[in-house]
Amino acid sequence: MKKPLLITLLFLAFVFGCDEPLCIFPKEPQLPNKEFPIGSTESYYYVDLSAEINNEPRDNDYDYYFDVVGLPAGMDYFVNYRTISLEGTPEVSGIFDIIIYLDVEGPFRNDYDDPDVLCNYGTSKTYTLIIE
Repeated sequence: MKKPLLITLLFLAFVFGCDEPLCIFPKEPQLPNKEFPIGSTESYYYVDLSAEINNEPRDNDYDYYFDVVGLPAGMDYFVNYRTISLEGTPEVSGIFDIIIYLDVEGPFRNDYDDPDVLCNYGTSKTYTLIIE
């Protein structure tokens, strides 16, 4: 009974996994699911997100690179290692689709020599920002 289960798992990993045939539990960068608070053109706005690498206990051993598209005028983003902060005083009201792109490189620390340990090295996520 165990043999068909193993064969099925290997087949699914090969077909639906990453480039690696045994990538059953994919290691890849991940941005959190988060609902942004509603902001106002009359108030300073701040929200932050912390990225991680899914299924990777050494995600502090990677370098994180962010890019953001779609912020309203008056707002900018700042990066502190694995955390990205969106802040500022929005100048216009509306509903904005904010796309955050994340790329990682590594691992670079702890004398780790195998550079190809992740299934994916980049991701993105779209968030909705409402400014009244």
